[in-house]
Amino acid sequence: MDLNAQAGSVMARLTAVLVGAAGTFALFAASFVIPPLGFFSGILAPFPVMYFRLRHGRAIAAIILLAAVTALTALFGINAAAVYLLQCGIIALLLPELLLRGYSAVRTIAWTTGVNVALLAVFAVIFTQVSGQDLQQSLSGEISTSISRALALYEKSGVKGDELSMVKQTMDMAAALLIRIYPSLVTILLGIMAGCNLALIRRPASLMGYRLQLGDFKELRLPEPLVWVLIVAGFALLAPIRIVTTPALNVLAVTTMLYFLQGLAVVQTIVARQAFAGIMRVFLWVMLLLQPYLAAVIAAIGIFDIWGDFRTPKKKENL
Repeated sequence: MDLNAQAGSVMARLTAVLVGAAGTFALFAASFVIPPLGFFSGILAPFPVMYFRLRHGRAIAAIILLAAVTALTALFGINAAAVYLLQCGIIALLLPELLLRGYSAVRTIAWTTGVNVALLAVFAVIFTQVSGQDLQQSLSGEISTSISRALALYEKSGVKGDELSMVKQTMDMAAALLIRIYPSLVTILLGIMAGCNLALIRRPASLMGYRLQLGDFKELRLPEPLVWVLIVAGFALLAPIRIVTTPALNVLAVTTMLYFLQGLAVVQTIVARQAFAGIMRVFLWVMLLLQPYLAAVIAAIGIFDIWGDFRTPKKKENL
């Protein structure tokens, strides 16, 4: 390789580091600067690292992560950098490796989310032991502060008396539920992050010449014994002991989300057979945004698909 080619290769890698670090930093930092929009940009923060991992290799991806962590530490503190590393870094490094090893989309998301949750749990235990802080109490304090700020905004907007008391009561109930199910919410969020980034990297990976074995989402089928986990968790909620109902509530939330995905696969299969599949697909997504209760119906379809097998076309018998 001549000197010009070597210089070009070095410049390309340096550009990849700068662009990748700036991209992942900006997407994650937006969650601190502009919270409503930043929530969605934070979900996509692993993508720049994944892209340059496929384009330039593991070393460049690691350098990009290190640069982003350094910048986040300098501007937002070590806590923000730790959250980025545990939330986005694991997805950015692990997900491409699993895809390159021929894992399907479902297995890739499941393994990435599982490893991420396990490492977060280990970190939480170590952090609690070292710092002496109770994460449950810290979370409760953060939620209480957020509620106080929200109530202050309601008061400034003119809400008073019984209306304000009703808003406060509703927020307190939501906060109590949030404190109980935050492990399942974190698990679901990490799964959504892995799925969104996998969907984004699919096209660029194909253009780079990678042939990923992702499979078809419409063929998603959960293991049949999983329904018993859902049933047992549901009955466990009837127990009068909080130490039983809280884990059951978290298990129920995660399994319901899984069956929502299976139900969505069923609905997508049925829609794909219709004459105006494209229009109906857009209508489905719009309705999901406007009517969140529709998600419960789709989850129910996913559960009953175990017995109904809705995706198999029914043969008409000649009479």
